[in-house]
This record gives sequence, structure tokens and C-alpha cells, in this order.
Amino acid sequence: MSACAMFSLTSPSLLAFDKARAEGNVATIYGIARVPCDTYRRELLDPLSPAWLRPLFTNGLRQCQRGKALAPMAFLADDD
Repeated sequence: MSACAMFSLTSPSLLAFDKARAEGNVATIYGIARVPCDTYRRELLDPLSPAWLRPLFTNGLRQCQRGKALAPMAFLADDD
């Protein structure tokens, strides 16, 4: 739930998210009593094989390419 809350609230860092959690309604809305630290998240994610996550990124990147969302990020001139 912390990851969903952090992305939906667009916090720039875990520290900013923890501050918003302490000051706002994050605990009420998302049911988060405490923000997990970096070490905990790494221990949780390290056993996962990147191969499991690759399709998510591949599909997301494909959709961004089809929708031309990446075009403004190009930094090399197109010689065509």
C-alpha cells in the first residue's frame, strides 16, 4: 500500500512521503501506520528475479512509444 500511496501522491522522496504521512490523511486513506525503510524494501525485492518484472516494463515502454510520449525526451537529432 505504501508504494501505491507514494506514486498516487507523487512524493519526490521517501522522506517527503513520510512527512506527508505524518501530517496528512495517508494513514486514514491507505491504512499506513509506518513507511517502510529502504533496507526493508530491498530485502523484500532482492529475491525476485528481474525476469518477472521485465514484461511490465516492456509493455509500458511499448505503450509509451506508440503514444509518442517519449518523443520529447529524444536528445539526438533525427537525420531523416
